[in-house]
Amino acid sequence: MRYDGQGRPGAAIVDFPRPQRGGTSQHLLVTMLGEFWRHTDLWLPARAIVRLAEDVGLSRSAVTTALSRLAARGVLENDGAGRASRYRFTAAARARLAIGTREVGQFGDPGLSWDRRWTAVAFSVPESEREIREAFRARLKWLGFAPVYGALWFSPRERMAQVHEIAEAYGVEDYMAFRVEDSAFEGRRPSIVNTAEPPRRYAEFADANRVRLERLRAGEASPAEGFRVRVEVLDEWRAFPWDDPGMPYELLPGDWPLLRARESFVAVFTQTAPLAERHVRDVLGELAPEALAGVLVPAVP
Repeated sequence: MRYDGQGRPGAAIVDFPRPQRGGTSQHLLVTMLGEFWRHTDLWLPARAIVRLAEDVGLSRSAVTTALSRLAARGVLENDGAGRASRYRFTAAARARLAIGTREVGQFGDPGLSWDRRWTAVAFSVPESEREIREAFRARLKWLGFAPVYGALWFSPRERMAQVHEIAEAYGVEDYMAFRVEDSAFEGRRPSIVNTAEPPRRYAEFADANRVRLERLRAGEASPAEGFRVRVEVLDEWRAFPWDDPGMPYELLPGDWPLLRARESFVAVFTQTAPLAERHVRDVLGELAPEALAGVLVPAVP
């Protein structure tokens, strides 16, 4: 692990769990806690975390294991033991969550204009530092970069400051980042769209949300169900930027279903806000009233 000049781990190197097909307890737990608890440094008792996590389908043993592993990754910090144990996000994790939440919320937003310029990154990390190389690549992927030719990665967004940040955090010195006009390419322009897997997943996501919205709009969902649906949908949505670099809509096929998926996500997110907040406050009011001040449930992504 690399540190800043004051001996603290940098925000860029917190080891957040990556999404996997079928989901993971660690990723789901970060989604749940990040949605309601990322804005505060108040401690949250483990008993309350377990109770809320059970409402989204995680067993007590799975939560206990996930909390321990997230603490080892630098995502959470722990205070106390046994029934008295409590957790909160580390300062570095909160900084990363602020950035990541914004990126996830903007993903697929048709209101984002494109300046018709690309950010390109070329880098070299020796085989002896393979772990750093893989972590650096993972962060580039999360920022919407995709490899085009070997170690030459492109993003359709302005990412110069973020590239510098993660290169500094990981100690990657042999790199070059630059901006290039879309009209300046000779030969093949960057083509970084996976035209097979994401469209199918977007369509399935939108279809599932249509069913969820029918119950929500009919007033048939309880606070507990609204909480579960919100966490599930957000956890699924958070995984999409790992597989899709977020190309501008003008570069996508006309039948690309991302917009329909995003509209369904925003609708579910908005509809579940009051239900989810009520459920979280009910649970904390029973198990951890001292933690109620830290709850914040956004109404829009």
